[in-house]
Amino acid sequence: MGKDLKGKELGRGLSQRLDGRYMARAQVEGQPIVLYGWKLKELKKELAFAVDEAKRSTLLPGMDGKSITLSEWFEEWYAKYKAPTLKGGGSPSYKRKFLNYFGVRIGSKFLADIRQLHVQTAIADMLEAGRTSKSVREATGILQNCVEAAIANGLMSINPVVGVIVPKCEKVERRVLSVEEQEIFLDYLARTKSWYEEMYQFMLLTGMRVGEVGGLQWEDIDFANKFIYVKRTLSYQYENGKKTMKLTSPKTENSVRKIPFFGETREILERQFEKVKRKRVDLGERWRQPEELGNLVFLTSMGSPIGRYSVESDMRYVTKQINDMFRTEALYTGGIPKKFERVHPHALRHTFATRCFEKGMTPRTVQEIMGHANYNTTVSYTHVLDDIKLKEAERLGDFLQNKNNDETVEYSGLLGIM
Repeated sequence: MGKDLKGKELGRGLSQRLDGRYMARAQVEGQPIVLYGWKLKELKKELAFAVDEAKRSTLLPGMDGKSITLSEWFEEWYAKYKAPTLKGGGSPSYKRKFLNYFGVRIGSKFLADIRQLHVQTAIADMLEAGRTSKSVREATGILQNCVEAAIANGLMSINPVVGVIVPKCEKVERRVLSVEEQEIFLDYLARTKSWYEEMYQFMLLTGMRVGEVGGLQWEDIDFANKFIYVKRTLSYQYENGKKTMKLTSPKTENSVRKIPFFGETREILERQFEKVKRKRVDLGERWRQPEELGNLVFLTSMGSPIGRYSVESDMRYVTKQINDMFRTEALYTGGIPKKFERVHPHALRHTFATRCFEKGMTPRTVQEIMGHANYNTTVSYTHVLDDIKLKEAERLGDFLQNKNNDETVEYSGLLGIM
């Protein structure tokens, strides 16, 4: 951090010489930049312009929009512009989103040749291939940023993303287990002695995301004060084509939180500890628990970390088995078999929030426990809030007839529901 002659800090790369002139220094991709000036404000502007020009010249020397393809430019743009702003210096999923959506469709086209029709046709092809509107919209946003940088660097003269139409995301109804479905689900796990029984019970008691459950360590659990601290998440990453698991910081700042013990939480955690302990002894050297990921609470039956895809696969199996059970029952009774709708990991999180509202917990408390960054996300469980409102309305009876009121409404109890 440079200083002027009076000792005042000027900022990185800035200083004042003995003759009174200001000096600015910077280095871009090994290329030194040194500027002098009598006015600090003007010198800062000159430095910013020089750095920008140096960055442009080092992107792809000698190339223009007619000699570089979209995919080639994306790689350069991602490395220079995007990766430095992402957590951990880059996101494999971010790159895959572009490559699997636009890269395979128009990535081989030269930048100068890409038109709006090409982008719109690619979008139509994605939707026809079964991609969701939400994912297509996200990929188009990445393309937009990439193209804007190409225009700023003189590689394109028009923005082919402007004016394209991406259908609005259809609102998907949250999958929430009813009380009856929850009992069926838990009863099946108990009868079949599922290895993941305690984990699913824990998810229904905490509302934690599957990645947060996978990254939970025993050190994060305060048995004395009955709190669970959510500090990290277990995520998949692809490095050089190989899938790896890595512990990262949670989804948002609000995701770092502590959750109180609900109901049977202590008993479930104690059973999990003993079960893993016995399994580790039984398997001996075949136990696969990786030391670098810490003392994880929930593991596979072989000791491997539990990722999202493992949980999704098991839940598909459980759903299939329950439906097979329903069909068998129907054969014996001659009735129509019931159907147990598919359950995914996030459905257990939705179910937890629903149970909280059903038991009268305020939205602000639910928001804290769930780790929602936005209050509106919490209160978007409108089907639950509507049920509460209807029950309150029915309890009041004839609203305009106030002669024989037997009870007084405690308005403080309705705060957060409105």
